[in-house]
Amino acid sequence: MKSVGFIFFIITILSSCSLWERKQFEYTYQQINENEILVDFTKINPGSWDTLLLIPPYTTSDQIRVGYLDSEYLEQIALADWIIAAAYLENGNMTAYSSCSRSPTDLDQVLEDQDSVLTKKFPRSKAVFRFIKGEDGTYKLKQ
Repeated sequence: MKSVGFIFFIITILSSCSLWERKQFEYTYQQINENEILVDFTKINPGSWDTLLLIPPYTTSDQIRVGYLDSEYLEQIALADWIIAAAYLENGNMTAYSSCSRSPTDLDQVLEDQDSVLTKKFPRSKAVFRFIKGEDGTYKLKQ
């Protein structure tokens, strides 16, 4: 029984090491002009990835589904109401992440057309979003 516990402990330690390999990229956006902002995830993380996974606040690890430890970690980032987590995936495995502030643009607008699934995947080629400032001063996703 002791050896089973020890093996479980070693496996847990080794699998958690995968989180240490995950690089965090600082969330940034480009002000095109006074009325337009560009959020380009291909510039935020110019490294190797093929899919962007956006995770809104209060999403559980069961809903994220990118590996147990990665999902648990992303769930902790998504606990804050003002943060949307972005995971960069390569062949379905998380390689990096960003914590995206909801101000001045709200990436929740990208997620609005969903039914019951909280997370949304975008191919790398579609991971660029433009926001236009409305008359009320808030930025709206340009469709």
